[in-house]
Amino acid sequence: MKLKWIYLALISLSITACNDDTTTGNEDNSLGDTTLTIKLSDKYQIIDGFGASDAWSMQHVGKWPESTKNEIADLLFSTQMDDTGSPKGIGLNIWRFNIGAGSVAQGGNSNIYDPWRRTEGFLLDNGTYDWTKQAGQRWFLQAAKQRGVDKFIGFSNSAPVQMTKNGKANTTTAQASNLATEEFENFAEYLTDVAKHLQDVEGITLDDISPVNETQWDWDSSSGQEGCPFTNAEVADLVRKLDTKITEKGLTAKIELTEAGQIDYLYTSGTNRPGKDNQIEDFYGSGSNSVAGLNHLSKSVAGHSYWTTEQSKLVPMRQQVWSKIKETDPTLKYNMSEYCIMGDNEENIDGNGRDLTIDMGLYLAKVMHYDLTEANASAWQWWIAASPYDYKDGLIYIDKSETGGSYQTSKMLYAMGNYSRFIDKGMYRVETNQLFGKTNDDPFTQKRIMSSAYATADGSKVVLVLVNYNDYEYTINFNFDGETMDNQEMKMYQTSSSKNLEYIGDQEVNAPVVITPKSITTYVISK
Repeated sequence: MKLKWIYLALISLSITACNDDTTTGNEDNSLGDTTLTIKLSDKYQIIDGFGASDAWSMQHVGKWPESTKNEIADLLFSTQMDDTGSPKGIGLNIWRFNIGAGSVAQGGNSNIYDPWRRTEGFLLDNGTYDWTKQAGQRWFLQAAKQRGVDKFIGFSNSAPVQMTKNGKANTTTAQASNLATEEFENFAEYLTDVAKHLQDVEGITLDDISPVNETQWDWDSSSGQEGCPFTNAEVADLVRKLDTKITEKGLTAKIELTEAGQIDYLYTSGTNRPGKDNQIEDFYGSGSNSVAGLNHLSKSVAGHSYWTTEQSKLVPMRQQVWSKIKETDPTLKYNMSEYCIMGDNEENIDGNGRDLTIDMGLYLAKVMHYDLTEANASAWQWWIAASPYDYKDGLIYIDKSETGGSYQTSKMLYAMGNYSRFIDKGMYRVETNQLFGKTNDDPFTQKRIMSSAYATADGSKVVLVLVNYNDYEYTINFNFDGETMDNQEMKMYQTSSSKNLEYIGDQEVNAPVVITPKSITTYVISK
């Protein structure tokens, strides 16, 4: 079922808009007052949570001085409040652990020019394991668990270098898999051995194992990181072997597929990646590559939102993903498992250059909004949690030092926190109407107030997230469609140019709400 867009049929839509420069008295009242209607009885997907990946920086940050790495862990995982009532962290409940291929040991011969993009691996050349490897990442696994993270995903970009055709963690021949068919079972053995060790020795249970990543891309030496292409037929073969190994070792992990490099590869055939597209039908349908009947297959289809965020793609592609999922198997969920800001938009934004301003926080919130409301994502996960790069890929930015350094937060961290900190695992997304701000004949400069709402099954807790992309302040009222909210109070938390996920006070639900220009505001109502 697609998200129902409700406009004038649901409400009498009107907006009071004040110019950002309120001291001049310039106002635009042409759009009137607005009522935001929330229908708790209209339920959509159940939220599983929000997360990020430890690649690649945590292998180093996890070895930094205790005080610094604990501060970073608090920012990512903490659910506590500070003395002002503001969150200490963004409360991620999902953490993605990169099971490395061992390219670190190869140094400059690894085909990966940046040492920070190489990874350690547990497998040694003599076939034994060294479980002291990936120590920094394992520190963050424990830090996440201590702070309440309840879902861990082990993901792999390449099989160990000892198993690959060219002895590297990326390919020599573009588009061709770097893992020979006779090594599939060994790779499945390796992944489950890692999961078994983490569970039995370190107390970390991998809820999901993700054996392949973005199989559509070339992943040759020009990629600059670990990676491996696979056809759908090869993925199905590998996954069947992995399913058997999980059973043999008595693990409870599910296998996460498909980690598609673009979401249109999930539902479209006849693309520029033949044999690697139409993955929902291919893996979860009734074709020869179907793995739907396996014991340990996750019921979530995973896709990446890269290159699909321009206005012409943002809504229709996400609607098509959800439509294909429901057509193929109505019990399936959708998991947006990887994203950072790279490009493909009409706002003159590309991935190059750090940008710590609210503009990037708003852009991240916009992508989250449409992934949650149009693709009905049950989980949403950012790419690298901590970045040393001059790129729009980090929630936290760090010095590129292996021994210690400083860090700074981005507005993307706090914007994500407006969702992740308050929308609890198990809540439903519920119906609310989309609000439009000042209109313009150019659809790409038309700004919106984007609204989404979430509630517990019994309605005892309701969370509203409003993203004001405009340079205008709005005054709106909440209407809970017959639900009684008399004298009910809500807490408000905001990210803006001057605020970082800060508590901004309480007010009655029935009172008018003023929405700050260029802000993400979360309203938490607990009955």
